[in-house]
Amino acid sequence: MDHMSTHSGENINESLSSGKSFSQKSNLVTHTRLPTGEKPFSCTICNKRFTLESNLTKHTRNQTCEKPFECLSCGKTFIFKSGLNEHMRTHTGEKPFSCTICSKQFTLKGNLTEHMRIHTGEKPFECLSCGKSFAQKSNLTTHMRIHTGEKPFSCIICGKKFTLKSHLTFHMKTHSDERHFSCLFCGRNFPQKSHLDRHVRIHTGEKPFSCTICGKDFTREDNLTQHMGTHVRNIFNP
Repeated sequence: MDHMSTHSGENINESLSSGKSFSQKSNLVTHTRLPTGEKPFSCTICNKRFTLESNLTKHTRNQTCEKPFECLSCGKTFIFKSGLNEHMRTHTGEKPFSCTICSKQFTLKGNLTEHMRIHTGEKPFECLSCGKSFAQKSNLTTHMRIHTGEKPFSCIICGKKFTLKSHLTFHMKTHSDERHFSCLFCGRNFPQKSHLDRHVRIHTGEKPFSCTICGKDFTREDNLTQHMGTHVRNIFNP
């Protein structure tokens, strides 16, 4: 009876308290729990209670790490079917979410939402410390470390900590023999391109950093910074 009413559009189950009607009795039962606060479904692990049995099922899987949904292509498992559905797009290449402005397509709806902010200029994530706003929550999280001093990425070799994972990645190369960037003049290898670029100036004589006060040129930016300090001292100590 409940199933056939979904086809007919007939709402035969009416709430006595709100007057709202439902095509299925189970939806009416769930609705009546809202004003009463009734939560008949209880977690056997932590005793947390839920209004819907489906919410209890999701909660229990998080507690037990049960992952009943398996990808038939690579064997990866997921807690929720929605997670499996999203993962399958990495195999199929499906991108069902399309930007209405530039037509760029995305695998995940969340990625489309973030992309749309490029067009709208929306920055919904605001720093409560300084008021600066960001288009992505991850950028706000990174920014907050300026205020908190948090450095969550640690080198497993020397223990040095970093604010950004990319900084840790660069740092790790100082511990290894991994040197990808070679000097074409002398063959010396460097772990970072910026180090190679600085080294090459020894061979070329290039001095791209110029003092805006006296015009003196420097090979390295830090040398220019030190030099600028001499002008500041001369101003205050003529």
